[in-house]
Amino acid sequence: MIPGITNSGIDTQSLIDQIMDAQRAPVERMERQIDRYEDERAAWQELGRKISNLQEASRLLFSFETPFLERVASSSDPSSLTATANRNAQLGVASVDVRQLATADRFISRNLATDYQVPAGRYGFRVGEQETFFTFQGGQLRGFAQTINQRAGDIVAARVVQNTANSQVILIEALRTGSENRLDFLEAARAFGLEAGILEEVRDQKISAPIQASTVSAAWAGTPAGTRLVQNGTVTVLPGGDASIRLPATVDVTPNLVLEFDLSVLNRYEGWTPPTAPPGPEIPDPGSVTLGDVRILNEPSTVPIPPWEQPQPPVVRDDLDALFIRSGSQEIPLARISDTDGFISRQVKLADVADRIDGLTIVNNNTHREIAVKNVAIYDESVRGDTAPVNPIATARDAVLLFEGIEVIRPTNSIDDLVDGVTFALRGVSTRAVDVTVDPDREAITDGLIAFVFYYNELMREINVLTRSDRVVVDEIATFTDQEREAALERLGMLRGDLTLSRLRSSMQTVMMNPYPTDAGNELALLAQVGISTNAAGAGGGVDAGRLRGYLEVNPRELETRLQTHLMPMRQLFGSDTDGDRVIDNGVAVMLERNLRPYTQVGGIVATRTGSIATSIAQTRGRIEREEDRLASAEAQYRASFARMEGALGQLQESRQRLQSLQVQTGNN
Repeated sequence: MIPGITNSGIDTQSLIDQIMDAQRAPVERMERQIDRYEDERAAWQELGRKISNLQEASRLLFSFETPFLERVASSSDPSSLTATANRNAQLGVASVDVRQLATADRFISRNLATDYQVPAGRYGFRVGEQETFFTFQGGQLRGFAQTINQRAGDIVAARVVQNTANSQVILIEALRTGSENRLDFLEAARAFGLEAGILEEVRDQKISAPIQASTVSAAWAGTPAGTRLVQNGTVTVLPGGDASIRLPATVDVTPNLVLEFDLSVLNRYEGWTPPTAPPGPEIPDPGSVTLGDVRILNEPSTVPIPPWEQPQPPVVRDDLDALFIRSGSQEIPLARISDTDGFISRQVKLADVADRIDGLTIVNNNTHREIAVKNVAIYDESVRGDTAPVNPIATARDAVLLFEGIEVIRPTNSIDDLVDGVTFALRGVSTRAVDVTVDPDREAITDGLIAFVFYYNELMREINVLTRSDRVVVDEIATFTDQEREAALERLGMLRGDLTLSRLRSSMQTVMMNPYPTDAGNELALLAQVGISTNAAGAGGGVDAGRLRGYLEVNPRELETRLQTHLMPMRQLFGSDTDGDRVIDNGVAVMLERNLRPYTQVGGIVATRTGSIATSIAQTRGRIEREEDRLASAEAQYRASFARMEGALGQLQESRQRLQSLQVQTGNN
């Protein structure tokens, strides 16, 4: 109906809609075409993502990030020592003996009342060379501990523990280990430490053993005096000699006493070069006799030479058990020595060795080492200037270990500067040497290879779904979820007949089947020989090769065996330098990445296809807009035409009514 026009009884809007629906059919076809374009573009974008994933997984197997260069460290005794290794670590086994862990100062107070108040003041703490000060306004012990953690938490930590129903204690500890990082209480903290029973005032009772002719004697009767030298406060024991350094008096050992001395072990052995056989005596020319024109030579002299016998190499004796503590009539051995570069400081916690000590003994049974000792002293390691902790839970000590027989001292239990690429984490004192083994990270290699196979199969599966119309291509994929299966069915055959994807699938399969050069030759030249193939489970494994459609399988047992026995050839199988220019140029991963590169590079096949589809979408939308404009104009014309028709019909109806009225009037007349 046309508003404002007399009702003609004709459904004008329905007529216009039917006409416009017929003329809109091309627009609807173009809109459906855009939907197909959008689906194809999404398919190419997803295909490009899967190609990129496979390309990256391939590149990872031969680039500088290859898992074949990853290293993993294992320990024969993880309770004593663990280790981690990076790519710079050398393969091999190292022997480590943990003698002492690095510890930090940890001091505890006496029992304090639950309402104990800490006085106000300026508190300070020093750990090593770093000092921290803060002002405390006074208050309860827990508030004081919180202030320590907030204001000095970079070097110390505090904790309050209610040890009984009516008492509490405060624990204050340094956050750095090592003998150089001792915890000192400064200013008001010192007074608090003394009052709370954390510290007590003491005198420094360090006992030094002067090294001079009168205090150094032979350890065993009959040892030649020339085998030991005493000069400038140092005793040097030559091979075959011994020496005993006496303390000023016998020292009864208390829990915190430490014996400290500087030690030098000089190894003069340079190896043995066997002598060559002597040339023997030099025999002069026997001369000659001349008679006229005739010269007669004298017969040469002969000297019998005894047969040459190769001398035996000199005896080389290594005896690293050279240091002993003299305790009465006993000689108690200390840790074994090791060769040093100059003097090093050694500490011995006496409570772990003896009940009393009279001196230090050096016995040099080596044939090629000189052992020197100086600066022998005994001190209480808990003493901090004029104070000492009353009840120390632990005191600051260095970590001590033997690495391949060499003594190593570090302030922390994490040591990363001993072996390139290896970090040692000390966990406890070892009862025997711990073997640390650095191996290739075969788990990382396996993960990289499995990821490579996964992304290969993912791409191959996508190509099969897009280029084939048989539903079995989707149904045979057991790993699909219901949602993934439904989405795959919507994409099934979407790019059927696309020669580009057919060529990609063919080239990928060719790369996977080709042989590649390795150090193992024909024994390992194919992927199938490392347990990766289209039927890796074998004929008895229930695998239908006809349904694989180019998918790869991994035989874990075969792969693990090859990683154990042919690691380097396996690396070469995936990427190797065949011309010596230090550029990886051959191998499965190299060739596959090279085949995929044209698809993912800037302006490559995927970008070109998606760009072309985007252009088609834009052009089609342009045509739709123009067609919509035309349809809108046509609909307006139709409405105008129908309006004129309605108007004409209205006029005819009015004329009819007038004629009918005139006829009635005429009949009446």
